[in-house]
Amino acid sequence: MVKLLHIGLGKCGSTFLQNEIFPLIANKINSKYIDVYKNVFFKNIKISKTNYCPFENFQNIEKVLPNNFIISNEDLFSKDWEFSRIEKNFRCIKGNFSNDTVILIIIRNPYDLLNSIYCQAIHQMILIKPENFFYVDDKELSIRAKDKFNLYNFEYSKLISLYKSYFKKVVVVKYENLHNLYFLKDIFNLDDKFINELNKKTKKTYNKSISKFGINFILFLNIFFDVNKNQKFIGKHVYPSNNIFFKIKNRILSQFLLRNFFQYKFDKIIPYKKYYIDRNFIPIDIEKEILKYDNLDI
Repeated sequence: MVKLLHIGLGKCGSTFLQNEIFPLIANKINSKYIDVYKNVFFKNIKISKTNYCPFENFQNIEKVLPNNFIISNEDLFSKDWEFSRIEKNFRCIKGNFSNDTVILIIIRNPYDLLNSIYCQAIHQMILIKPENFFYVDDKELSIRAKDKFNLYNFEYSKLISLYKSYFKKVVVVKYENLHNLYFLKDIFNLDDKFINELNKKTKKTYNKSISKFGINFILFLNIFFDVNKNQKFIGKHVYPSNNIFFKIKNRILSQFLLRNFFQYKFDKIIPYKKYYIDRNFIPIDIEKEILKYDNLDI
């Protein structure tokens, strides 16, 4: 019997694990892979109505779950991935799951993580200049205030220690080592042959960011008109249909969706260069955090 709770972090291979790995493992060990927002067990959970954790309105929810389960969601460690409320989230998780639940945490080089979070904001057409996106405020209560990212309480070791203080088994893996899935062997008692088959899937790429040119171009356009509003307007008129006229309309309008254009057309033709935010725009000692990450004993 294995109860696994993969709590994140965001931008650390979660989509890959959720799409390619966890369903296969669940099938292999006769477990239940549960989607937090699309499952009968959690039918009352709505993203828009939670303030800090998907399980905030539940107590001891484990009682209604199967004996074997895999749950994976990046909002479990903190909604919208901010660290300012990790203690509150931990208390929520602790109140819903017994201490024999296995906790899986994937962490990433702090600079790469924050860079990826900023790129993700651009993908979502949250077009804030890089020098204004990150801030630190221990009094700010709202998550992603004005669509920005609060770096207060950003500390991997604190997050890990919280979960180790209650749960018997906390597995921490660095994103940079995610090409090797042998850590799953210990969790689920899987054989080498199956793990090797899973490792073959690690070459698949998910959520590749828009190129440096694409992000800079979108930010440049935003100087002259509201790109977010424009993209939302176009997006509202692109929806699934079996009507040939609407299919043609969707195809034409899709060419004007900037994320689609850069990810699936421009970035495949022009040599790809990854966007990197200037480290001086990150209002914490990022070099110190990287050093702590490199020396983290996990």
